[in-house]
Amino acid sequence: MRVLALDAATGVTGYAIYDDKKLVDYGTFSTDDLMDSTSRINEVKHWLLDMINHTKPDAIGIENI
Repeated sequence: MRVLALDAATGVTGYAIYDDKKLVDYGTFSTDDLMDSTSRINEVKHWLLDMINHTKPDAIGIENI
């Protein structure tokens, strides 16, 4: 089972990818702090869609804030 785990934010979003509880990739995605919030959210949305299409997760976990 592949899981995409997210520590979501509009400035810097952390991610980790697990295959059957084994960490296989991790990193961050950053947006430009000078952008307005709507533009940052739009960038994160496009990045997340690309991540989903690229990694093909079975489940996505998002930090509850």
